[in-house]
Amino acid sequence: MLLSFLLALGLLLAGCGGGSSSSGGSGSSGGGEGGGTLTVFAASSLTNAFPKIADIYKTQHPGWDVRFEFLGSDDLAAQIEQGSPADVFAAASSKYPEELQSQNLMGTTTNFATNTLVLVVPKDNPAGIKGVADLASTNAKLVVGDPAVPLGSYTETVLGNLGIDPGSLNIVSQEQKATDVITKVDLGEADAGFVYVTDALAAGAKVKQIPLPAAAQATATYPIGIVSDSSHKEAAQQWIDLVISPQGQKVLTDLGFGPAPSS
Repeated sequence: MLLSFLLALGLLLAGCGGGSSSSGGSGSSGGGEGGGTLTVFAASSLTNAFPKIADIYKTQHPGWDVRFEFLGSDDLAAQIEQGSPADVFAAASSKYPEELQSQNLMGTTTNFATNTLVLVVPKDNPAGIKGVADLASTNAKLVVGDPAVPLGSYTETVLGNLGIDPGSLNIVSQEQKATDVITKVDLGEADAGFVYVTDALAAGAKVKQIPLPAAAQATATYPIGIVSDSSHKEAAQQWIDLVISPQGQKVLTDLGFGPAPSS
């Protein structure tokens, strides 16, 4: 009897052990990472869009969270160069990903959106600005993006296309982010500012938009790619796939972004 009991007990314990091992194997879905935190470095103009895409991502990939760092593309590239941990980099210009690629710090990129610029003024427009030409004639206080960030570079392109020398304008400050430009305009610290259309839309009634002539427009192109030192390359690719998918593109379009340029 005792021998029979011990044999039965041994079989029972072996069965429990096998079940536990099988359960652990089935928990690793997709043959890859089961969960973690994906770190996405993104241009500040994506601040409103990417968290909405993250909600979709976390639903599609249970166990994953997304942490963002939103700054100027130049600052983000510098952080990656200095070894800051990141999985994905989405910039507002190809310049900075290309610099990282030249140092083998980033893989290939995919363009996923475009943006354009607009002139914004306070909602009561005290300087009476009706177009870009009024910036010089009225000596209006103008705030722009720093030339080191894409917004400032695109602003210089717009002014160049219009034949306007920035030195002839009353530029009172150069900001790192479009939201900082809008804040100064909204508070009356500036009579006008150049920002991305998407940021002007997000500001709503805080500012009034003055469209730029089509011939003067500068188009910002947004590339995205995986950082070479990423610890979550599979999850990073899944993020990129979502951004360029119809779901991700709808989020971007709804916020005013244009489609990626056709190759």
